[in-house]
Formats: sequence, C-alpha cells, structure tokens
Amino acid sequence: MKSKGFKLLIIFMSLNLLCGCWDIKDIDKRAFPLVMGISKENEEDYKVTLQIPIPQEDNKLSRTVTGSGKTVANILGKLSTNFEDAIDYSQIRLIVIQSDLAKNHQELKKLIKFLMASEEIPSRALVSITDDKVETVLSNINKKLGVHASSIYDFFNKGAGWAPEIFSIPIWEVYRSLFSYTRDVVVPVVRSGKDTVLTFEGAAIFKKGKFIETISPDESQLVNLFRNNSLKGRIESLGFASIIVTSSSIQNETSLKDNIPLVSSNLRLKMYILERKEGITNTKIKKEIEKLTEKRFYHLLKSTQENRTDILGFGQQFQQQISYQELKDWRNEYYPKMKVDFKVQANME
Repeated sequence: MKSKGFKLLIIFMSLNLLCGCWDIKDIDKRAFPLVMGISKENEEDYKVTLQIPIPQEDNKLSRTVTGSGKTVANILGKLSTNFEDAIDYSQIRLIVIQSDLAKNHQELKKLIKFLMASEEIPSRALVSITDDKVETVLSNINKKLGVHASSIYDFFNKGAGWAPEIFSIPIWEVYRSLFSYTRDVVVPVVRSGKDTVLTFEGAAIFKKGKFIETISPDESQLVNLFRNNSLKGRIESLGFASIIVTSSSIQNETSLKDNIPLVSSNLRLKMYILERKEGITNTKIKKEIEKLTEKRFYHLLKSTQENRTDILGFGQQFQQQISYQELKDWRNEYYPKMKVDFKVQANME
C-alpha cells in the first residue's frame, strides 16, 4: 500500500509539469493584420492603423482598425485588448509610415528601433512611406473591384520582369543603415491610387535615419540595378520608338588613386523593340537608350555626392581598399571626390 501511494504521488507531481494547451488560441479566433500604418497626428499622439483580412464570403476584403496613444507599443496593446479576437502581429508584411513622421529625424529613429526590437513584429516586414493619410491608403483596397486582401503587400512583390522600378526594403535594412558608415537607404514612396490600390511615386533617401530628398521612379530603378536586380521588363518610350528591356547585367571595377576612389561601371542591356516610327534605325534607338540611361545615372550621382548619401552602395565595394577607420569618413572625405566612368552597351534581342 505504501508503494502504491508513493507511485500515485509521483504521477500527480508529474502531471503538474506537463505543458498542456490551455493558452493556445484557435486560428479562427485570431486576427492576422497584414499591413500596419503609423502616423503622428500632433506633437504628442501616435496613430496606428491595421489592415486585417476578413473571410472572402463577406462583402468586404478587409477591415481597418485604428488606435491612438503616446507610444506605438501602448496602442498595439490597447488594440489587442479591445479587439474581439486575439491579434497576432507576427504576420505583418508591410509597414506604411506617414511622411510627416518619416521626415522627423528623431521620431523615425525611435520608431525604427522599436520595430526592430519588438518580438511581435517581424524584422523582415517591408517599409514604405506615403504622403496620404495612412487610413486612406489601407482602406483603399475595399474600394477596388477584383483585388484581394493582400494586394497592398503584393504591390511590392510583383516578381522579376514585371515592375523593375519598384523595390522593397525590410525593417532590418533600415535599422542597419542607422549605424552604417557607408550604406544609405532608399524607401519606396506610395499613394492611394484612383483606379488602382497604390501608385508608386519614387523613393525617399535616408542617411542615418534622416530624410534627405526624394528621387523619381526612373532614378529608383538605378538603385535597383546596383542592388543586383535586373531591369528586365523596363519599358522606355523615346518619342520615336518604344522598347522593353529583356535582360541586364552590370560589372563594377574599383581602384584607389591618390586617395580618390575610381569606379568603372559597364551596364549591358538587351532589349526588344515594341514600336518605332518609319525610318528609325536600330543604331539610332540603341544610341538614344545608352545616352538616356547614362544621363540619368550621372544626374543621380551628382545629387547624391552633393548630399553625401551613398545609396548606390559604392562604399561597400571599397571595404578591401580602405581601412575600417578611414571608412568612417567615407561620406565626407571619399564619396564626394569619387569618379565614376559609367558606360551603357545596348543590344537588340
């Protein structure tokens, strides 16, 4: 009897150590926001808007939920408390920041650090900026026919060959740039579209979290190019002809002479002629494309050298030729003096 009682005691003690599933929430009782919008309406309060997909059988594709408070963390907590289902922030794929907040240097740095440190929000979530009200951008999806709940996020993930001007950047890359001596970043700028969910406006340049200027979609595709993304699918209208890029590749060679960085860049393009006016030769089209692309590059290079913002990543290519201590002065001492020989070679498919 003593042995039997002892065994029962051991069993009951073991049961207390079992995990169980008492705190697991059924998936149909959880809400999974895909997009989060953040703004600061006045000097004190933040506003957070969530776009949450809802079942397809309902009339709407998604719903937006908005909260305000002193901190983003406080708002997320209040939304979780007041929402009818448990909100799971781990599936957030895109964070849209209103431009007035993005242009506030200290506020943006604080926000990016919070997003990076948050255990609920994934660091791989993409970041974009809008001049619209974030509530307008996130709710715009329900005004368009034939779209689905993930359309806003899918806008940045069309795949190779469909929209080479558009690019994406995750939270962790923006966070890394806050501490980098050589790497500055560009963040896509969007607006709510009239006939589409979103409209791509170009990109905003940030240096250590500080807004510098915006660049056009044509210039942002050059950033994509130097990030080793293809220009495949790019359509150019020359007035007398239209072409589509079928493939691209770029090679960079670097050297250092008298402490002046030298770069030789060779861009190869293959293209297909969509249309042309009578009498226009292949040679004329090729020369015009080469001239146009080179002109865009040098305009962007001049602007970034004046602002000391290396968004094309040239500083990364000189890490083996310039010591770590000297790279700390890359933006101010080396980059403004850098000379680039950029050549474009276009060929017909």
